[in-house]
Amino acid sequence: MKTKSLFFAILLFFFAFTSLPVSAETTPTDGETPEKHRTEEEYKVALDVLTERIEVLKEAKKNASTIEEKQLVKNEIKEIKKEAKALKQEASSNGIYIGAGALIVILLLILLL
Repeated sequence: MKTKSLFFAILLFFFAFTSLPVSAETTPTDGETPEKHRTEEEYKVALDVLTERIEVLKEAKKNASTIEEKQLVKNEIKEIKKEAKALKQEASSNGIYIGAGALIVILLLILLL
């Protein structure tokens, strides 16, 4: 009896202090169009376009004559890099994540049953 109560206490502990990040599918409101789910190839094409734009801006930065022009180009490069980082994050965010505690509990349940 003590082992069962200890097991359930441990189970409760793991579930109480772990998180399971899940994103819900939202429906568009007020005439908004639903977001298009991109394929892996579309992500690659979008990243290629952004990297090409960065290369062009780097060349423009080298050819800029004033400090102000260089700063403008530098700021634009930073913005494009942020967009690329967000795009990479969006591409890799598909899936379900399980916390470590929940995984341990699942494995224990599988072993015990």
